[in-house]
Amino acid sequence: MSIKCKLGIHHWDGCICTLCNKIRSTSHDTKEDCEKCSKCGTEFINQHDWRQNCEKCSICGKTREHGHSWRDNCEKCFKCGQVRNGKHKIIKGVCTICGHGIFEDDDKNHYQIIRIGDHILMAENYAKKPVSGNFWLYENENENTNLNKYGYLYDFETAINMAPKGWHLPSKGELEAVLNSTGEGSQNSYKNLKVGGHSGFEAIFAGWRSKFGNFIGENASAHFWSSTQEGEKKAWQFKILAHDHEASFEESEISLGLSVRYFKDKES
Repeated sequence: MSIKCKLGIHHWDGCICTLCNKIRSTSHDTKEDCEKCSKCGTEFINQHDWRQNCEKCSICGKTREHGHSWRDNCEKCFKCGQVRNGKHKIIKGVCTICGHGIFEDDDKNHYQIIRIGDHILMAENYAKKPVSGNFWLYENENENTNLNKYGYLYDFETAINMAPKGWHLPSKGELEAVLNSTGEGSQNSYKNLKVGGHSGFEAIFAGWRSKFGNFIGENASAHFWSSTQEGEKKAWQFKILAHDHEASFEESEISLGLSVRYFKDKES
C-alpha cells in the first residue's frame, strides 16, 4: 500500500482506489445495472424502476422476464399498463381466461367487462331505461351526450330490481374487495380506479342526484350503489372523489340517484 493511501489520501476512480484497490461506499457505477456496480461488483437490492415497464428498468435499461401481471386482463398489465394484442380467448363475448369482454343489454347497449381480483364487473355505467322505477339523466338534458357518457342515475330499489339475468348489484363487501385489489390506501386505489388507471374500472365522474332533485358533482365525483342496506331507509354507496383523490364508502338515503355497475354472478 502506498504511503498516500496509508495516510488516507486515496486516488479514486469512482468507487475504487487505483493505488490500493480500496473500495468506498459511494460513487458506484450503476449505469448499466442499478443493482450491481460495474467497477467493483458491489450488489444492491430493489434499485430498479419497473413502474413504466415491468420487464425493462426505466433507469438502466436492464430487462427481466415474467414481470408483467396479465391475470386481470390478458392484454393490459395491471402493474405498469403495458398493452399487448391478440391474447384474449373470447367465447360468447367474454374472455375465458381473464373475464374481459362485452355485455349487451336488452336495449342493445354495450358495456365493457373487466376482471378485478376475483370479480367480473361492468367497466361502464349502466344505461338501460327501466320498465318501472326511478331513474334520471344528469341535469335531465343532453340525452345523447350525457347518457352515452354517464349512463342513468337510479334510486336504490330500481338499481336492485333491474339487474340483468346473470348479474347483480354488488354488496359492500364485493366493492371493498375491488377497492383492496386496486392498491394499498385510498389514494393509490383512486389512481387505479379513475379513467386511465391500471385497473380498467374507468370511473366516470357522473355526479349524483339529491332527494330534492338537485344534480351535484359532475366532473367531481362518482357514486355507485351497493346492495348492502343499513336499516330500511339507507344503503351503502361507493364513492370516488376527484378533488380529494380518494375512494371510500358512505351510508346514503335510498332515494338518491347514483350510478350502477353490475357484477357478474359467480358460477356455483
